[in-house]
Amino acid sequence: MSAESRASGVAAIVASYRPDAELVATAISLAEQFEHVVIVDDGSPAEFADRLDAIEATGVRVIRRPQNAGIAATLNAGIRDAEKSWRPDFFVTFDQDSVPVADYADRALSTFRRARAAGRRVGFVVASSYSGHSVHVRGNIAGFAVAFDPMQSGFVIARETIETIGHLDEGLVIDGVDSEYTARVRAAGLDVLVGAGCDIRHQLGRRDPARLFGRPLRVLGREISYNYHSPKRVYYIARNGTTLTRRYLVKDPSWVLRRLGEETKAHLLRLAFSPNRRAIAAAMVAGYRDSFRGRDGLVPPSLSRRLG
Repeated sequence: MSAESRASGVAAIVASYRPDAELVATAISLAEQFEHVVIVDDGSPAEFADRLDAIEATGVRVIRRPQNAGIAATLNAGIRDAEKSWRPDFFVTFDQDSVPVADYADRALSTFRRARAAGRRVGFVVASSYSGHSVHVRGNIAGFAVAFDPMQSGFVIARETIETIGHLDEGLVIDGVDSEYTARVRAAGLDVLVGAGCDIRHQLGRRDPARLFGRPLRVLGREISYNYHSPKRVYYIARNGTTLTRRYLVKDPSWVLRRLGEETKAHLLRLAFSPNRRAIAAAMVAGYRDSFRGRDGLVPPSLSRRLG
């Protein structure tokens, strides 16, 4: 893709941590599609410096943060850098393992502009699928699919949205950061729409088979699996999910209750089948407690040591 055909006025912000060699190729690919690309590394150990050097050698900007602070702070650092350097009209956020279709920006901006022309106030546009798995929707408005609870990788956020409602909530650190932004944008009266044809190749995370007496569990012929997360991640999921429920239940009860139902099923599967169920349970209890105490930020060091 030539420089002339890149999406102008668009900055791609990529969150990096312990990057693999594929991120170098991804950075080159993104630079062919977007006018600006910023890779923000979230405190990777020193042995990953050569890989970041290789990305920098391609001409892509690299920001190296000294300490791991979570996805919200990482993406915000890239967005603020792009705001200061280029003041683009749109920001597109990606995880380091995400590879969008070659014309992702054009497709997303087409959805954005058509919805605007139809009289909609659009906050941001999201991916339509991840590695062929369609995102969940909650109906449509004026012929445009409305995203239910999208992942942040692939968010195409208008600069005016950030100017209106602010940046990502760094107090959440990880897990629920995308959900909180979705809820905040909607509470401001803006749409969160699915970009037509905006596919992303993305690693969907670890799923473990549910086992009963050592054998895979099947229900109605279907093998049951669950998303495994470490106890520390479960702490964030429980804490932030509870915080979102408390924050947005009155403002958007149908969204909160649907999300809460999905999250409850995931927690029950973890409690039933995770190999470290006691640590998982302790993490959940701590997360619920800290949400009601109004705590945010990184998991407390003493709790982190207990969870292992």
